[in-house]
Amino acid sequence: MNKITPRQIILLGIVYMLPFVINGIRSISIAKQHTYVTYLMAAILFMGVLWMLLRSAKRFPDQDLFQSLVSRFPVIGRGVGFLYILFFLYILTRDIRIMVDYTRVVLLPNTPFIVTSLLIIATVVFIVRGGLRTLISLSEIMGPIVILALFIMLIMLFKDFHLENMMPFFHMDIPGVSEGTWLVMSSSGQIIMLPLIISSKDYRYRDPLYSLVIGTLLIVLVVLTLILVIGVPLAERLMYPSYELVREIRIADFLDRFDLLFVLLWYPFILINMAISLYVICYGLKIMVPSVSGKMMAAPIGLLSLSCSAWFFRDTIQMLDFNHQWAWIALVFEIIIPIGMFVLLRPRKTPLKN
Repeated sequence: MNKITPRQIILLGIVYMLPFVINGIRSISIAKQHTYVTYLMAAILFMGVLWMLLRSAKRFPDQDLFQSLVSRFPVIGRGVGFLYILFFLYILTRDIRIMVDYTRVVLLPNTPFIVTSLLIIATVVFIVRGGLRTLISLSEIMGPIVILALFIMLIMLFKDFHLENMMPFFHMDIPGVSEGTWLVMSSSGQIIMLPLIISSKDYRYRDPLYSLVIGTLLIVLVVLTLILVIGVPLAERLMYPSYELVREIRIADFLDRFDLLFVLLWYPFILINMAISLYVICYGLKIMVPSVSGKMMAAPIGLLSLSCSAWFFRDTIQMLDFNHQWAWIALVFEIIIPIGMFVLLRPRKTPLKN
């Protein structure tokens, strides 16, 4: 594979951060009109985590963090690697369930669950079998298009802004903002995916940092637009607030179905997001067990995640309620283990004899 450019790394990180966060604003019922602050606080926290992961990776030139863990600690490193595989397996399972429920509620309400699920997972598996280069190419295509669409949406909704929805602006509920930051931290922390699968020689600290900053600012843009147009009391009761936000766009009396254009752009964007999660799992398995083919494992793992998406949750509401517990689990993988890597993951002073 050709060398990965900084632009490709930045877009790959943005694509992995953006889709599900945009469609489901988790903390708006807690942080209210200051929801945007929660994402900024989480981003500031993960700037430090990314720096620690980069410093850990740079100690092992030409290796990503999966390879570094296995080469330095063959047993414990594989154990940590398998835990990360399970972590991303849950993320993929959750995202599949969200995607299937969204499709059945908004687009295809009469289509059976299994048909919708198989079509989604088949597309994701097909993308992953193309390898990292396919994911990067798709991210380069869809990333700029979706970012441009977000700015166009902002311009078209500007006339519907109601500044009173942001009031009281300076009276911030500190406990609410703190709890909201706790909830969104797991979403922002998914940016740790980049050091796990990309060799340390291919990027510098500023590349994933730009992904984190740009992705966070785009999320803040959507959150502010949502609050200014729809308002907190209504937005916190909506299952898909961003979809309802796009439905507010009107041009004259005959162009009022911009939600279809939104789905047209958002759907492939979110499929790429799920493909990245599946790729991380398959790549991790390939590193942990060298005899395993990551490409051949894409379909079995995809079907396993599809089965788990039906087994783990009775409905979307139950899955959203689990966010409070998921934040504790994400804390371990996105903050505590990276700190442990920064402290302990160092090359041997004397190489082992063959």
